[in-house]
Amino acid sequence: MQRIHPTTFLFAARALRDMGDGFVAVLLPVYLLALGFTPLQVGIIATASLLGSALLTIAVGVLGARHDHRRLLLAATSLMVATGVAFAVVHDYALLLVIAFAGTINPSAG
Repeated sequence: MQRIHPTTFLFAARALRDMGDGFVAVLLPVYLLALGFTPLQVGIIATASLLGSALLTIAVGVLGARHDHRRLLLAATSLMVATGVAFAVVHDYALLLVIAFAGTINPSAG
C-alpha cells in the first residue's frame, strides 16, 4: 500500500478553501440582496470585508514571526467560523458592516 505524501493534503485543503472562497464570492452578494440590502450597501459590505482582510493579513504577517503558527492558524480558522455564523444570524446592516470588517469573509476568491 502506497502512502499519501503530506503535501497532497496541503494542496487538497487549499483547493477546498479556494472553492469555498469562490462560493462566497458568488453567494454573499446574492444572500445580502435577498436580505433586502441595496446594491450599494452590498458593495460597501464587500469593500469593508476586503479592507479588513487586508489589514488582518498584514497583522498576521507581523505576528507570524513572533508567535506559534499553529495558534495563529487556529485563531484565523476560529474567526472565519465565527464570521460565517454571524453572517447567517445577523441581519442588521451596521452590525454586518462591522462583522465584515473584523471577520474574514472575503468576497473574492483568494
